[in-house]
Amino acid sequence: MAWTVEQEGFEPAREHDMESIFAIGNGYVGVRGALDTPLPGSQGDLFVAGVYDRKISKRPYSEPEFVAADREDYPYSEIVTFPFPFRLAVTVDGVAVSLAKTRWLEHRRALDLRRGVICSYVEYDIDADRRVTIRTQRCASLSDLHLLLQEVTVHLVNHSGEVDLSADTTDPDLADNHPHLTPLDDGARDPTLGLQRFRTQASDVEVAIASRVMLDGATGEGLRWRVAASLGEPLTLRRHVAVYTSKDVGNPLAAAIRHLERMRWSDFDDLLAAHVERWGAVWKRSDLHVAGSPATEQALRFGSYHLVSAADRDPRVSVTGRALTGRAYEGHIFWDVEIFKFPFYLHTAPDVARNLLRYRYNTLDGARRRARQLDCSGACFAWESTVTGDDVTPRTIELKTTGKIIPIFTGGQQLHVTSAVAFALWRYWEALHDGDLLREIGVEILVETARFWTSRATRGQRHFHIREVVGPDEYHHSVNDNAYTNWMARFNLERAVAAVVWIEGRFPDDWRALKRRLDIRPDEPAAWANVARELFVPEPNASGVIEQFEGFFDLEDYTLPRKERFKAPISRLFDWDKINRLKLIKQADVLMLLFLFPDAFPAEVVEANYRYYEPITDHGSSLSPGIHAAIAARLGLRSDAERYWRESLWLDLSNGMGNSALGIHPACMGATWQALVFGFLGVTFTDDGPRCASDAGSRLLPNWLAVDLELAWRGRIHCAHVAKEPTR
Repeated sequence: MAWTVEQEGFEPAREHDMESIFAIGNGYVGVRGALDTPLPGSQGDLFVAGVYDRKISKRPYSEPEFVAADREDYPYSEIVTFPFPFRLAVTVDGVAVSLAKTRWLEHRRALDLRRGVICSYVEYDIDADRRVTIRTQRCASLSDLHLLLQEVTVHLVNHSGEVDLSADTTDPDLADNHPHLTPLDDGARDPTLGLQRFRTQASDVEVAIASRVMLDGATGEGLRWRVAASLGEPLTLRRHVAVYTSKDVGNPLAAAIRHLERMRWSDFDDLLAAHVERWGAVWKRSDLHVAGSPATEQALRFGSYHLVSAADRDPRVSVTGRALTGRAYEGHIFWDVEIFKFPFYLHTAPDVARNLLRYRYNTLDGARRRARQLDCSGACFAWESTVTGDDVTPRTIELKTTGKIIPIFTGGQQLHVTSAVAFALWRYWEALHDGDLLREIGVEILVETARFWTSRATRGQRHFHIREVVGPDEYHHSVNDNAYTNWMARFNLERAVAAVVWIEGRFPDDWRALKRRLDIRPDEPAAWANVARELFVPEPNASGVIEQFEGFFDLEDYTLPRKERFKAPISRLFDWDKINRLKLIKQADVLMLLFLFPDAFPAEVVEANYRYYEPITDHGSSLSPGIHAAIAARLGLRSDAERYWRESLWLDLSNGMGNSALGIHPACMGATWQALVFGFLGVTFTDDGPRCASDAGSRLLPNWLAVDLELAWRGRIHCAHVAKEPTR
């Protein structure tokens, strides 16, 4: 049970949620988990990592209610969707068989987490005398990133009859369903192949999707068959799908055809076995065992499955806000990569973590352009990024139902993503001591981001200040001295100075070359150190509470009803001015500091801030519950820890925020993983490896007998084991 996520029965109203949950992916390509014979209105989209085009205004932004305006001037605004590659039409004795049109007796759909395979079973009752079953399995190969596999078996249970099968994936409503695409001539090179060739309209990326479909026992190949099927004899169809883009090869169509031309019926088994073997290797590094709670294991593995499925080894791409499972946030990349997802990759798949940092380096020029747009020097990473690193955050959102225009301040004021990149870079350095990466890209990132913070800070009478920002909270804009932003900026500046000292001492020739290329003045590192030293970072008050930003304590009190928690903040955005005046926050803000720097604050300060901010946080972001669970666990607040842990752990499987239809929440999954590792287990790292907190056994939830996992650190895999302390 702990290795399977299964849907029993069928609810058409929940189908878009199921399409997100049962999505498959390998980091290069992702496909939503639509039915093999999709329902009308299905969003059985195929995504290719890094393929974007201009914004289409009719598509939602982060919620179905939110629409962002066109951004005609930027050709990489929105992730592109492609037609569903597994579409199959089945007709028995002239009757079309599908969940939309046919009476069904049984329906099951299961995600086999261990194998990375989606399986389904449907039994149909065509009429009183005829029953049909259809079994399927599909995967996005983890051993061959350009390959998708599908197998379908049709079985006439109690009669013989004529079966028509169509594996044609042509979308007759292409312009409406996939408006970024211009169809291109496929050349009709091979009538036995299903070929689709597209070009994106603004970004000019060519994409080819080729299918080789084979029916067991049938002569030849093609996309359509009419078979006289006998009672009890199954008909099995196998489909190999190859996907290539002009980002990878000069001729994507030729590459896709070559990839498939030698594949035969029997190759399917070996290709599937190679995929399963690769997943086995993944689970050796990333699995978690929670003795006594198979449901917890199941949900944790579900999160790990989607985090692994979302990440490629390609340094030109990163993990989007909803991975490759949905359209929400237009496929943009946020700070949640470095703060919430990165630790999972760092300690289970360091090569992925390395390439996530290389993505940021590859978009550094875009970050430099954003800094100039903000009248600053250096580099400021985009709040929402895609291909070039230029900021693609919408400036306004329109509410569909009312037409009201809502201003969005995050693009110009949410600057802490810049220090998030520096934070992840330094954590990577601590975990791996990878001098090559620090020398090749790390020092440059730290130098340019330090330049940004130095130019963005303004001098006051006693301190430097960072004014007019939005912190992680997001409900309050144009605030001064946000504690999280300033603390992280100081961290960024201090690590830039340390990196310069390191490279100057270890690689003086590289430092001289970097100084020439970036025109670094001799006095700049000292200036960074001075800003870091004199930057205003609010200290705890007499009650031990850190003020979230200047004037926060003076805002209007707001009593938060329990029913308003854990919901997407649509209504909160109706009146920005009002919410800006309230002592109400969307997600962990000051608490993020307590989470990221557990040794920087005494326990009484941690508790004082938790007690103050927890009651006024509505958790309108999926990022919030995991952080609260971690801090509550550290404080020994077991009831709070369990409550927030469950909200985070089950968020997508229960559709807790009501918006999983637009894609799963990988950052929440990363936060859940961190809540377990750094909250409940209290893992810290020393030169010898990870160490669990001395009281970790007492932090385990009631039904957890023990927790076991492995963590990568300094080139080795370390085992961590915590058993529940016996009840006295």
